[in-house]
Amino acid sequence: MTDKLSSEVPPEGPPNLSRSAAAHAAAGARMKAFQQSETERILSACTQCGKCFEVCPMTGYSKAPAGADWKNADGKTVVGGVLAVLRREHGSPEALGWIAVCARSGVCVPACPENVDPLMMMRLARMTALGGRGGEKQIEMREDPDYFNRVRAFAKLQLSDDELKRWT
Repeated sequence: MTDKLSSEVPPEGPPNLSRSAAAHAAAGARMKAFQQSETERILSACTQCGKCFEVCPMTGYSKAPAGADWKNADGKTVVGGVLAVLRREHGSPEALGWIAVCARSGVCVPACPENVDPLMMMRLARMTALGGRGGEKQIEMREDPDYFNRVRAFAKLQLSDDELKRWT
């Protein structure tokens, strides 16, 4: 037993913690590079047609910031505001409201004629609007006790009857 243990632990002791920190830093750098490349791809591919906004089941639930004209919001304009957030500019009140209520249902993905991946667009916009990608914080993080229930409800919309039987 002693021989087995001695062969598993290097003679210099446990693994070097600075190597773990370096691996962690490298993973963080890869994530930032991925976020940046996805943001650039989305900004260049999106035509601001607004179809993702039109099919979104959450638009009726927005508690958009003051000044938002949510009932008369045009999808093209709202998407333009989301793209502004990705460019680290100020988003329109309607765009910030939509970013805040996105439940990541994925209904927007097949609606996009340009294969932009609006779900990724909204995820990056939310991180940016929360100040997590180096931009100015434009929306507040909210405590939402029903968040995961809403996500589960919208996830079920994407499952077939057979999948629902297996997964729920």
